[in-house]
Amino acid sequence: MSLLEFLRADPDCRNLAEGAVHAASPALADPDPAPVLRQLDEWAFLLAGRMPLPWNLHQAIDALNHLLFHDLGFQGDRDTYDAPENALLPQVIGRRRGLPIALSILWVDLARRLGFDAVGVGLPGHFIAGLRTDLGLLCFDPFHGGRPVGTERGSEIVAAATGGKVAFHPAMLRPTPDRQILARLVRNLHLRYLHAELWEEALWTGTHLILLEPSNPRPRKERAFVHLQRGEPGPALEDLQEALRLSPEPDPEIQAWMQQLRQG
Repeated sequence: MSLLEFLRADPDCRNLAEGAVHAASPALADPDPAPVLRQLDEWAFLLAGRMPLPWNLHQAIDALNHLLFHDLGFQGDRDTYDAPENALLPQVIGRRRGLPIALSILWVDLARRLGFDAVGVGLPGHFIAGLRTDLGLLCFDPFHGGRPVGTERGSEIVAAATGGKVAFHPAMLRPTPDRQILARLVRNLHLRYLHAELWEEALWTGTHLILLEPSNPRPRKERAFVHLQRGEPGPALEDLQEALRLSPEPDPEIQAWMQQLRQG
């Protein structure tokens, strides 16, 4: 199944881990999500036997975090943070290392298999996970062992991740739609490929961003840049025309690029 086929079958991307595999499939030796899903099923079965009786939410969360970060040894990769494999779910599972968003996807998907109303939370510069409860949204940081995140810790995370350039607001601690989570995962890879001038890889990440955000002009504009770097003015012009159509306001930069391409 391709990413396009997955999005047609699950447009809201509720099957988050499966979507994460499809979203990065061109970078994987084996793009079949089945092994990842089987592994998550096995962990969920193991974890179900550890759920507290009588029921206690906080003890259940502790059991989830203990399994992932103690028994299985998952942790944030601080040493090779920018390595692409940190965004590739099969490799994250194999290495037990990953980016905040990849570890959060595992946390959320596993929690959902146990019946929790789990969500991703996209802070500026950092990604965490959360649970919707009767008491509100409880947030946790899988990159740091599932540490609880309230407004104070959230402010510290945003300040550290943005170098103090972004002011924290409690509204930042709100759920991110699943489809946007996958788009953010792919964008992590896309930016790494752009910086490394890996244009073939940047082409597929650009295409996947368009599939995930079809009404957003930004991915079209970015893929046009990749086409230009690959010496493909025709496809670049097509992307710019579509970006201009999708833009809510005139974009002088897009118009200038299109004029240069037509003159060339």
